[in-house]
Amino acid sequence: MSVSTPLRSTVVDVDLDAIAANLSALKARGGGEVIAVVKADAYGHGVEAVAETLVEAGAAMLAAFTVEEALVIRRAGITAPVLVLSGVSDRAEAEAAIAADCALVVWDLERARLVDEVAAAAGRIARVHFKVDTGLTRLGAPLAEAPARLAAIRELRHLEVDGLFTHLATADEPDVANDRAQLARFADVMRAIATPPRWVHAAASAGVAAFGAVPGCNAIRPGVSLYGLHAAPHLAGALRLRPALEWRSHVHRVAAVPKGTGVSYGLEYRLPRDGRVATVPVGYGDGLPRALGRHGRVLLGGRALPFAGRVAMDLVMLDVTELPATREGDEVVVIGDQGPARQTADDLAAAVGTISYEIVVGIRRRVPRRYHRGGRVVAVRTLADGYRRL
Repeated sequence: MSVSTPLRSTVVDVDLDAIAANLSALKARGGGEVIAVVKADAYGHGVEAVAETLVEAGAAMLAAFTVEEALVIRRAGITAPVLVLSGVSDRAEAEAAIAADCALVVWDLERARLVDEVAAAAGRIARVHFKVDTGLTRLGAPLAEAPARLAAIRELRHLEVDGLFTHLATADEPDVANDRAQLARFADVMRAIATPPRWVHAAASAGVAAFGAVPGCNAIRPGVSLYGLHAAPHLAGALRLRPALEWRSHVHRVAAVPKGTGVSYGLEYRLPRDGRVATVPVGYGDGLPRALGRHGRVLLGGRALPFAGRVAMDLVMLDVTELPATREGDEVVVIGDQGPARQTADDLAAAVGTISYEIVVGIRRRVPRRYHRGGRVVAVRTLADGYRRL
């Protein structure tokens, strides 16, 4: 990636070409149109640039989780179809979503009637996707009631049922017998419906990798794999993905420290000999998990170095005694490559017992984002100035 003047010494770089390539790989494997999931600020990558890129790359629709997330997409000037996966809880949410021309998820008649009433008052037809709970036990119409509920919702005059979908529970597990059963139940619902809606979808990232095209479905609903992250290690061979995000900082201070000196809060780490400690301005206030203090690493000088003591809100320390050439300003890699060394979001996740999704989603907004296309920076987003195309 090319570089520009840092907006802060800790910065995230996002390769938009990688995101476009990942969308193409997912579409080829899934065999349908792509409803691209950009919830949680596009999995921490920054929704403005990512949503724009996905639409340009051929996504048929975007999906947010909340109405407010959808409004951010609209305020970025993006007019593509947007689906709100949470649906709405009250009239104010419904009014905002319909005014912004967003499709909403429904699964019961009461919620659908609310959307219908708001659409009628606005003089509009609201588009909805009907969700069926085939076994995740989270959101959606109970299986036995789904056909009747859908038929009743279709009678409402100011709604158009534009989609039908479900969500798989264990597609990222080696044993997908449960998901095959879910898909069979979903197929039963489709057979009970005389006329299917425009969009029928079941597979998210893990489902696309595990199953490819799903019979009866004409769309896929990927999230994490759009960003180059595999839903599970055993699925890595099913899709060729390019990680889109790199996270880097720089050494802020290097200090000579006598043997026995304690480092960071609690002084849990003490220098085992006279040495040097480097301070790096990244911490849990930026989304670096505090639990990484015990088992995590960053890259410096082409090597993976453990933290010297606890991760603080704004800073971490490294024992650089064995790297005598370390100087202030040297690059530190949290996620990405440095010479022969590489660290991924999965590596960080493994160190704290979580998943890569949580690592990238957790990167805070105060970490500036730089967006790259064709080897140059095309946009930036900072806490103070927001999103800006260059």
